[in-house]
Order: sequence, then C-alpha cells, then structure tokens
Amino acid sequence: MTHEKQVPNIHTGELEHLNDNFVQLYIDKLDLIIEMTGENSTAVKVFVWLLKHMDKRNALVVSQEALAEAMSMHRTTIFRCINYLKEKKAVDIVKSGSTNIYAVNAQIAWKSNANGKNFALFDAAVYIAESEQEGPLFSTDLVGHAVKKPTRSVKSLRTKKQQNDESKV
Repeated sequence: MTHEKQVPNIHTGELEHLNDNFVQLYIDKLDLIIEMTGENSTAVKVFVWLLKHMDKRNALVVSQEALAEAMSMHRTTIFRCINYLKEKKAVDIVKSGSTNIYAVNAQIAWKSNANGKNFALFDAAVYIAESEQEGPLFSTDLVGHAVKKPTRSVKSLRTKKQQNDESKV
C-alpha cells in the first residue's frame, strides 16, 4: 500500500510494515470538529493545515506570518483562528524563548503510535516563509569553480643553497 512503508526492526533485522503519512482522529472528538466547522470554518482550515504539516509528535514550529502566507490569509485572521482553536482546546502553543511551537491536542488527533503521546520531546517540523528571511533561502550561485592547480617548477624543488648559487651566476 502507498501509506505503508517497510522498516527493518533494529533488534531482529526483520522488515516490519508501518503506517505512514496519516493522521488519526478520535471518534469522540469528531463532534467538536463538526461544531467548530459550523462556528468558524476558517479556523478549521487552519487546524487541518496544522494536522497536515505537524510532525509525528503533533508539533509544528511556524510563525503566524508564514502561516498566513501559506494559507493566503491575513495575519490577523490567523491570529483570531489560533485563539479560537486554543479556546476549543484543539491546539496549544508551547514557547521556546520567543518561538511558538503549535501543538495539536493529542486527544483529538495523533500522527504516530500512542506510546509517545504523554511526552514533550519535540523533533518539530519547522515551516518558514521566504518572505521572513533577509535573503533567498538558497543561493543558486556556483561555489568553488574548478581551477587547474599550478605545477611546481623544477627550480622550486632545488635547495636554497642551489638557488642562491644559481642567482649569483
């Protein structure tokens, strides 16, 4: 199947099939998603976008500016949607200094197995916008053109005494 991948078990060496590229939704929380869709469909679009881009621990580092750009929305709209999702306890914001890490409530949706749901270890996916950077994200200039290395002359292999003798002549 396209949503499964084979991964070798590090203990046995056998190939195991793992589900990949999915989000689990808990049935008892579908009523909340339906309610939110009726109250604030734009916030649900933001929520689904977060579901799509979060890592396997339900986290995503993204600025509101990058989120607004990615979704073609105004930053104020994103701000209101995030506040609405926080009120509904669908997302929370974890701070790392001044950086926001958006964490989707693991009791609503989850992207991995249930073993890691209670931990706050993040290998967070980071979503950045080019417009937030001082320059382009990647330089397309060639670096280090190949140049022929100069060969040593026979003279440079002679001792200093030999070179001094030759210069006196």
